[in-house]
Amino acid sequence: MEFSDTQISGKTNVYGLIGDPVDHSMSPLIQNTAFLSSNIDAVYVAFPVRASALRSAVQGLLTLGVKGFNVTTPHKVTIMKYLDRLDQYAAQIGSVNTVTNKNGALSGYSTDGLGAVRAVEEVSRLDEKNVLILGAGGAGKAIAFAFAPKVGSLKILNRTVSRARDIERRLRKNFQVDVRCEKLTELKIKDFVIGADIVVNASALGMEGNRELPIRGEWLGPRQLVFEIVYRPIETQLIKRAKQAGAKTLTGLDMLVHQGACSFELWTGKKAPVGKMRQAIFQHLRAMSHASR
Repeated sequence: MEFSDTQISGKTNVYGLIGDPVDHSMSPLIQNTAFLSSNIDAVYVAFPVRASALRSAVQGLLTLGVKGFNVTTPHKVTIMKYLDRLDQYAAQIGSVNTVTNKNGALSGYSTDGLGAVRAVEEVSRLDEKNVLILGAGGAGKAIAFAFAPKVGSLKILNRTVSRARDIERRLRKNFQVDVRCEKLTELKIKDFVIGADIVVNASALGMEGNRELPIRGEWLGPRQLVFEIVYRPIETQLIKRAKQAGAKTLTGLDMLVHQGACSFELWTGKKAPVGKMRQAIFQHLRAMSHASR
C-alpha cells in the first residue's frame, strides 16, 4: 500500500517520531499504512532530534500543531520533563514512547509493555503463566510492569543484578505478584528456562553484532512460548531453536506492530488495522531481501 503526496493538504494532520537516529525506523511505514487503511487524513514523519535539541524540538512540534508523536532513543526518559501529564503506567516505569497533543496539552504514554501483552495474547494466554524475562533495561522493565497484573509469576535475569532488583522492588510496591530476580548466568538461564511457560528475551543478546543467548534447544518444548523482542535479524538463533523444539514463537516485529497500533489508537480513538500494518512490514522486508540478492 503506497501513500501519495497528492493526498496531503492544508487539512492533513501531522504525526511523527523523534529520536536519534530515526532513518531506519519502520514506524512511518506502519503508521502511514494505518492512516491510509482507516481513511484518516494524516501523515507520519520521522524527525531526527539530537539530545541537546530536545526541548526546542518539542516546543516546535507543539507550535506547529503536530497532533502526536512517538519517542525513541535517546529521549524516552528526558521527554517526561517537557510534558503536561503522564499516564500512570508511563510514570511507573519512568519512560515515554508516545505523546498526544490535545488542545496544546502534551500527555505521555508508554506502549512498549502493552504492545508486548497484545502480541502474546494473539497466540497465548498470560493468565497464571510462569514468565521469564531476560534483560532489565527499558524494554524489560516495560514488559515486566505490563505482565505483572496478569501472570502467575515473574522471573527476571540480568547481567547487572542491581537493576533487576530495582524492578523487583517496584513491582512488589505496585502489584501482588510473585517476582524473583537473579544475575544472568548460564546455570540460572537453564533452570529458569526449563521452568518457564513464556520466555521473553528483552536483552540485546542475539541482536545483530552481539553474541547469542546461551539457551539450548533441549531446554525448550511445545508447551512454551518464546518471545524475542529484537527484529534484526528477524529470526534469531533462539527463535530457530524454539521452532525446532516445537515451541510457539514471537519476534520483535510482532511487538513493533502492536506498539504502533497502541499509539495509533491513542491518537485517533479508532481501532488500529493491525493486519494491514503487519502486512506492510513483511512486504517491505521481502522487497529488501530480494533487492539485496
